[in-house]
Amino acid sequence: MNPNEDRADVVLVLEGTYPFVLGGVSAWVHRIVGQLPDLRFGVVHIAPRAGYYGEAPAYELPANVVFVEELGLNSADGRAHPRRQRRARHLLVAMWRELMRLRDGEAAALPELTLRARRLRDAGISALDVLESEACWDALTACYQKEAADQSFLDFFWTWRVAYQPVLALLFAEVPRAGMYHTVSTGYAGLLAAVASAQHERSVILTEHGIYTKERRIEIYSANWIHDADDGALVIDSSAPYFRQFWNRHFETLSRCCYREAQRIFTLYGQNRESQIDDGADPDRCEIVPNGVDVAAYDVAAIAAAAARREQHPFTVAFVGRVCPIKDVRTFLAAMRLVAREVPELVVRVLGPMAEDVEYAEQCRTFAVELGLGDNVRFEGPVDVRVELAGVDVVVLTSISEAQPLVVLEAGALGIPVVATDVGSCRELLEGRTPADQALGVGGLVTPIASPGAVARAVLELHADAELRDRMGQSLQARVRRFYDESSMVATYRGIYEHCLQTVAVD
Repeated sequence: MNPNEDRADVVLVLEGTYPFVLGGVSAWVHRIVGQLPDLRFGVVHIAPRAGYYGEAPAYELPANVVFVEELGLNSADGRAHPRRQRRARHLLVAMWRELMRLRDGEAAALPELTLRARRLRDAGISALDVLESEACWDALTACYQKEAADQSFLDFFWTWRVAYQPVLALLFAEVPRAGMYHTVSTGYAGLLAAVASAQHERSVILTEHGIYTKERRIEIYSANWIHDADDGALVIDSSAPYFRQFWNRHFETLSRCCYREAQRIFTLYGQNRESQIDDGADPDRCEIVPNGVDVAAYDVAAIAAAAARREQHPFTVAFVGRVCPIKDVRTFLAAMRLVAREVPELVVRVLGPMAEDVEYAEQCRTFAVELGLGDNVRFEGPVDVRVELAGVDVVVLTSISEAQPLVVLEAGALGIPVVATDVGSCRELLEGRTPADQALGVGGLVTPIASPGAVARAVLELHADAELRDRMGQSLQARVRRFYDESSMVATYRGIYEHCLQTVAVD
């Protein structure tokens, strides 16, 4: 193929999701791609290392996916070449000068960095050469003396290396040429999409479901691999121990790079948009496009059949989602123990992928047994949600972070009430956003984060009142049908893609 030809209309730049991981954002991507068959999609998937997620995709790829390429962030890029480093010293010094501008919050340095990476690559210099160069050592030691001299130098050195190796891998990556680029997160995927845009002078758009920097802050807060000199309370603010500040700033910088280069920035609801703006996004580029479900697939007969099946089974509660820490499945299980004391015949179904964090998933299985739920709970793995929810009375979400969870919409399409933590857009999905929306009634109950007691009380309230369950289920169903039809979302993205691709054609 001619290197100056586009290999796809749209290249999706993704990190730890489609097509290797089921559920969540992956399911959203799969639907978008499948419902726009006249567009050619390519996928560049970022993983910790090549082959990390296995060879076979978790999804059957639509015919319009013309390629899938994987980029390992931590794969060694050959051997370092000291002689070449010496010859290119002035280029390496300039590279690290721009990287330090970027580190100091100057996202405008990214296009220049992309150009410098290309010059270094043309000179035979690899990303590993940049990382192991004298210029890198000079930048590292200068930063250490300026801001971390009271910390362990060894910890600082390895933190620096772990932070910058992926960044350099992305700056040196050759992204397939395409009509445009679309990333569904900031972070490493967002950085690579911005690099691709600079490399090929094409548009990049961003759709954030969850706010990447917020999710990383949660992980950093609870991380046990970050070592601090300060053994006091761990809080994420200006007085946080040094290495937590280091990682927060690092991920905030990645997000700013993507926000700056993206021509249009989308998210699912208003609070997320405000978070993007707080993190540096241009308000004039930020737009809201809600998620949706295929309302037509939930016809009247299917909904009636689902209601009938629920009447024929013991009271059934389902958690739907990835079994991973951010979904807080342990709180769900603890709540179900309290419910089972009042409802011994309770059936508890955990529906969703368990491969993202195998250790956590196994801990949840063990925890369920320790709670005495062995006869009540079933871990069922990935399922066809539309089919399996048909026999469920209440859907529960205990996440500590969400955007606009599809499972709430899927439950609503079947007329099932939801108990959800007060995160993301859960409250507005259940209670309504606008006066017209709120007039449809309440579709479930909202609880605090990490509160098994509150979750249990909400579930028991719905168990005790079948009329309340029906009324809430009908309200949520009406809201989904009126405001969250997937066909509207797909039509919106078709228009976005067509506009970006027409701009390329004019150029």
